[in-house]
Amino acid sequence: MSEIPKNRRKKSKLDIQHNIYKIRKELTSNLMETFAYSEKKFEQHIKAVTEGIKDSEERKKRADLIREREEGFDLMFIQHERNRILALVCDISLHIRKANTIYPTYKNEWLERRLELTRAMEACNALQDELQYIAETLPADKNKYMNIVLELEGEYKGIRALRQSDNRLLEKLKD
Repeated sequence: MSEIPKNRRKKSKLDIQHNIYKIRKELTSNLMETFAYSEKKFEQHIKAVTEGIKDSEERKKRADLIREREEGFDLMFIQHERNRILALVCDISLHIRKANTIYPTYKNEWLERRLELTRAMEACNALQDELQYIAETLPADKNKYMNIVLELEGEYKGIRALRQSDNRLLEKLKD
C-alpha cells in the first residue's frame, strides 16, 4: 500500500485542531512578551502629549505624571487582556474538540456538533476583535498581530467549511 504524498492529501478535519494549537502557542509567546509593548512608542506618546508645554520644568513634571498613570493602566490592561486572550483561544480549541467528538447519527447530534462549531467561530471572531483592540490601545507594534489575525481568519474559514461539509450528513440522519 503506497502512501499519498502530503501535498496531494485532502485536508484533514483535525488540521483545524492542530492549527489552533499553533496559534495558541504563538499567542502565549506574545503574551509572555507583554503584547509587543514598546517603551519607545510610549515615550514618543508622552513627548507628543507634552510638547506644547513651554516651561521645561512643568513639561518634565507633567511627563512624569502621565508616565506614572499610564504605566499603571497599561499593566492592569495587559493583565486583563492576557486572561481574556487565553480564555478565548482555549474556547476555540475546546469547541473544536467537542465538535470532533460528535459523529452524528441523529439530527439532534448534528445540531449539537453544528452548535459547537458555531461557538468556535464566535470565539475566533471575538479573539480577532480583542487583538485589534489591544493593537489600537497599547503602544505596541501592530504588525506583530497581523500574522496571528490572518491565521485566525484562515482558522475561521476552515471551521466554517467543516460546518458546511456536515450538511452532507443531513439526509442520512435519523430523527
